[in-house]
Amino acid sequence: MIEYQRNSDNNIIKIVVEGKITEEDFNEVVSQLKIDLEKHYKLRVLEEVRHFEGIDPIALWKDIRFGFAHLNDFTHAALVADAIWMRSLTEAFGSLFPSGVKVKAFEPSQIEEAQNWLANAH
Repeated sequence: MIEYQRNSDNNIIKIVVEGKITEEDFNEVVSQLKIDLEKHYKLRVLEEVRHFEGIDPIALWKDIRFGFAHLNDFTHAALVADAIWMRSLTEAFGSLFPSGVKVKAFEPSQIEEAQNWLANAH
């Protein structure tokens, strides 16, 4: 399941992952993202992974395609996760992104730090 949260005051969106991500979940998030991209043109995203049980293969493929097609639509991405492998992958992939996209990983105890990093990002 994915929960999508938007902040009407700025261009920061929050995605909360809990359990397994389905294609339907992913499609719903993409439709919400498109609405916010039309409004703000560039987004900052906080992804909080509370509990991850996997992702449907179709959703994974769509996620990869969407991500590469929209790299320039995001300025900052913060991942908050307990799993060390998720944080390590995030940091590694972050170094491959265009210079305009800043990526940072945080532990769950650092969620306020992640929110502040996004809120103060330029």
